[in-house]
Amino acid sequence: MTAQKPKILLSEGSSLSSREVITALGLAGHRVDLVSSDPVCLGRFSRFVDRVHRAPASGADPDGYLKAVIETVKAGKIDALLPVHEQAYLFAAARERLPSALGIALADFEAFEQVQSKATLAELLARLHVPQPRTELVRSVDEFAADRPYPFFVKAAFGTASTGVWRVRDARQRDAVLAQLLQHNAFTRGLLVQAAATGSLERTQAVFDRGRLVTSHIYRQVVEGPGGGDVLKISVVNAQVRGIVERIGHALDWHGALSFDYILDDAMKTPHFIDANPRLVEPMNAWLSGVDLPGALLQISLGETPPTQAPGREGVVTRLGLMALLDAARQRNRRRDVLREIGLLAFGLGRYRGSREELVPLLTDPWCAVPLGVVVARLLRDPAAAARISDTTVAAYSLTSQAIHRLRAWRHAA
Repeated sequence: MTAQKPKILLSEGSSLSSREVITALGLAGHRVDLVSSDPVCLGRFSRFVDRVHRAPASGADPDGYLKAVIETVKAGKIDALLPVHEQAYLFAAARERLPSALGIALADFEAFEQVQSKATLAELLARLHVPQPRTELVRSVDEFAADRPYPFFVKAAFGTASTGVWRVRDARQRDAVLAQLLQHNAFTRGLLVQAAATGSLERTQAVFDRGRLVTSHIYRQVVEGPGGGDVLKISVVNAQVRGIVERIGHALDWHGALSFDYILDDAMKTPHFIDANPRLVEPMNAWLSGVDLPGALLQISLGETPPTQAPGREGVVTRLGLMALLDAARQRNRRRDVLREIGLLAFGLGRYRGSREELVPLLTDPWCAVPLGVVVARLLRDPAAAARISDTTVAAYSLTSQAIHRLRAWRHAA
C-alpha cells in the first residue's frame, strides 16, 4: 500500500522561487496548495497545484496574512508549510502562534536577524572570517559623501529582488542616489556602502537540519536579467564555498533553507560574499543537476532526518525564458526584440543552445503556457510593460520595512 502523501502549503505563489518549488515537488510526486494575494499568480497555472488560498499580501498586512495562513492550515489539515520567500522571516517571528502539529523548518528568530539585514549579515561574515568586499555602515550624509573609490554599491538594510541596491559609478550618480535616500529618510536605519568586487556572480543554496548541512548547490550567473536576476545560469561545484556555507549554518544552528550570493574573484578565485536569503531560491537548476533542495526541506519540515546529499553535476545550463522575454523588452522597448527572443528560445538557438527551461517547463507542465502567453501578449502590445510586470510581482510577496517593524513587535510581545 502506497504511503499517503503529505498535504503541503507554500507561503506564496507569485515569485520565481515558488514557481520552481512547485515544479520540483510536482515532479517528485507531490501536489501543493498556495497562499496568495493575487488570484492569478504565476504559481496558480500548474498541474501540480490543487488550490490557491486568498490572503492579504504579507508586506502590506502581515497580521491579516498570518491569520489567513493559520486558518488555511487548520481548515485544510496541512501537514507541512514551506516558506518559499520572505515569509520565512514572518513565520520565525510568529512561531509560537502557528499550530504546534504543523511541520515547518525554521531557524530561531535571532538567527534570522543575523542574515535578514544586510548590516547584520556583514557583521556576521566579519565575525566568522568569511571573505566579503570592503564594507562600511553609514548613518549620515557626511559619512555617505566621504571620498571612496568608484564604483561602489549602496544597500538599504532590507530589500527584495535587488530592490534597495544602487550601483554608484561617479560623483553625479552618488548625488542622485543621495537625493533618493534623503527623500525616504534612509539614514535613520543605516545604509551599507560596499566596494564593487570583480568576478563572476554565483549563488549557493543550502538546506540545514539544526546546523547540519543536508544538501547544497551552486550556480553561476551567465546572463543577467531584470533586477539583477538570472536569464541563463550554469551549475558549478566548489568545495571551498560549500565549506563556508556549512560553517555559517553551523554557527547559526540554522534549520531550513539558506542561500547566499557571492562574487568569485577572477584572479585569486576567492568567494566574496555579498548577500543572504534565508529561504529557497529558484531550485530547478539544482534539481536538474541532481540536487533536491525542496525535497530535503520537506523532509526536515516533517521531522525526518534525511542523509547528506552529494554535490550535483557541473555544467548543467538552464534558462528562465520568461525573464529573457522581459529583459528583451526592457532593453530597447521594441517588439522585434521580443519576437527575436521568442524564436531563439523556441528553437534553442544562440546563447540558449544546450540549455533547459527551468521556470516555465511546458513539456512537463503545460499549464505554464497560460502565464507565458499573457506575458508575451502584453509585451508585444506594449514592450514598456516589462517593468510594470516585474514591480507588481515583487509587491505580492516582499516584506516592507513597516512589515518588518511589525514582525519585531510580535517577537518582543511574545
